[in-house]
Amino acid sequence: MTRSAAASSSPRRVSAGTWLAAILSISALSNAILISFAGRRTSLDPSAPSAPSRPARERDDGRPRSGRRGERDGRRRRERRPDWRHAVDCSVWDNACLASSHGDVEYDIYPFPLSRRGDGTGRTPPPQLRHAPLSDVPPEWRDALNVVNSLDEPPPRTVGYVYPPEASASERDACMRVSTDLAWEGQLDGLLSSGRVERENATGMVAFSVGDYNYAFDMLHDFHQMNSEVVGFDGSFFLVALDRRTVEMACRYGHPVVAWPSAKPDDVTKLKRAVANTKFEVSSALISREIDFFFYEMDVWFLRSPKPHLASYFSDVDRDVLASSHMNDPMAINIGVYAVRANERTKEYFELCVRMAEESPGTHDQWIMGQLLMLAWIKRTAGGSMKFDRLWKPPPKSNPPEMNFPPRWGLFTTLEIAAGERPLPSARTLAIHPLTEGPLKKPFGKKVLAKELGAWHGFVGSSTQSSSSGGSKLDDDDVAGYYVRRGARRRYLWMDGHDSPSSYNALQSFEWDPMDAESYVVNSASAFRWTVAVLLALARRTGRTFVMPKLIGEEGAHFLWTVLDFEPVEEMGVDFRETNFPHHRRSWRSEEVPYGSVARTALAPLYDVDREGTMYVQHSSSDEVRGSEPERDGTILAWKIVNGTRDEIALDAWWALHTAIPEMDAAELLLVNPHF
Repeated sequence: MTRSAAASSSPRRVSAGTWLAAILSISALSNAILISFAGRRTSLDPSAPSAPSRPARERDDGRPRSGRRGERDGRRRRERRPDWRHAVDCSVWDNACLASSHGDVEYDIYPFPLSRRGDGTGRTPPPQLRHAPLSDVPPEWRDALNVVNSLDEPPPRTVGYVYPPEASASERDACMRVSTDLAWEGQLDGLLSSGRVERENATGMVAFSVGDYNYAFDMLHDFHQMNSEVVGFDGSFFLVALDRRTVEMACRYGHPVVAWPSAKPDDVTKLKRAVANTKFEVSSALISREIDFFFYEMDVWFLRSPKPHLASYFSDVDRDVLASSHMNDPMAINIGVYAVRANERTKEYFELCVRMAEESPGTHDQWIMGQLLMLAWIKRTAGGSMKFDRLWKPPPKSNPPEMNFPPRWGLFTTLEIAAGERPLPSARTLAIHPLTEGPLKKPFGKKVLAKELGAWHGFVGSSTQSSSSGGSKLDDDDVAGYYVRRGARRRYLWMDGHDSPSSYNALQSFEWDPMDAESYVVNSASAFRWTVAVLLALARRTGRTFVMPKLIGEEGAHFLWTVLDFEPVEEMGVDFRETNFPHHRRSWRSEEVPYGSVARTALAPLYDVDREGTMYVQHSSSDEVRGSEPERDGTILAWKIVNGTRDEIALDAWWALHTAIPEMDAAELLLVNPHF
């Protein structure tokens, strides 16, 4: 990712154009939307006359009608809601909901007069507003531009998180010493004998996973909390860490961990080779200790506990192994999730898995496990055998290996463990397991998909831990998880819309005019690119979480991450959420109120008939900004950019007002419409 020049040691006045040029310089945008852009460094003209900073205010004539439903003059009264609530009330992918009129609910019209056609419902467009002239950035807004602008520096304001309490120094040091001095088998025995990892009561099993820092750095706490509160193996789970940083992180926070040989300080084993046998060897070790177990990988996200299914399946004493499969191939084994009963059949089976992995080091561990299960099925049902040849690299020396005690095995249904490149969860789904290809092949991409499917739980915060253990309630600012955030931690930014209620948090990509594909673009690629850059830059500048808009193109609705790689976006300090985040009630301020305060801005086209050079603001009054209910109408401010004012001055003024106006800066939700 291209980085801007390092910031100087003293604060300086930086234009919005420089900010946007820096954001636009990231190399992650897809070739489908890349266009040439020469970022220009702009500055304010101190000699330009300053316009009044407070324009005339206007409100709608009518006050909000009651949200209660009742009867008046024989007609049902319709509940009025702000226009942006449409993106909250409907899933962003539920077209039927977005297109319906919602007979009991009336959504307000978009408050700024940007559309000449109304909102597409036949209702009258909002009235024209009195605009204050603007030819320069108002003096009281100029401090908002005096911020360090380098992407090599942390964002001016960060989106913070909270973490579980750290272990004591003595506990941390003891954990690190054990991970260094003992072999992994000794570490496992220590966890089991000390009582830190005990058999889960309902299933009689322990659970484990295998992971490295690619997963652990931002989901280690989430993963453990999911295991305790969703999977249901609290106190019965341990992680096998494949690298040193994961061991250090687990020891720092007191998570039960076993350091694999690749995590030793002096080990030079390649990570990929180290991982190959890990599942098999740990599984074999648990079986040799007569411990039943449940294994799942770190890229498996549970929606509900599998314990009832495990207890039911293993109630038959003749059943040995329960594995998962693939949505596009129900009979193909997926070893991202499997449960095992410890007996002589599974002992021999996993010993064979270890041996086959050693004899055929280039063969995928999933193929090895699946082929041996198939061999067990053939031996048990037909008394025959099979040769290992296809996809074995190289074929094993023992081909086929001798199997004296073939295990009995079964599979979760494809709806119970939804595994695939685009898992489709249902009411029966226990967990999703993204098996993604490009552009989401890396662990980062799997996490993005888990978020889109609503399966990313996130670490809720220490106050939940405290309350569950009888501790005292913590301040709101101590609650800062992925979904559950309180107080000043709740700061979000969406793409605003103006054409119709269903356009909120939706963004059109460029499309060619089918009547004249060679010369005319209906929705400009440059406008699309500018819009994305503005939203990301404002999110970074204001310390807000960016909610990805739905991308509407010629071939339908898409995810923004199909054309924008969000990994470098995250690296430059922009926190983001999935497209359907506003619809998830667990992200709301309360059960009934999505956001306590809402503000919105719009920058009209700088070159367009009748609407050029205007910008707008709507915000709650200052005494209601931190209230529990947002004011629907609020204060509306409007400016008209004076003819002859340079574009960069207008952009700087609009850029500055997002933090210079206190009510804008304090709002929980900021709706932005850079109407280029």
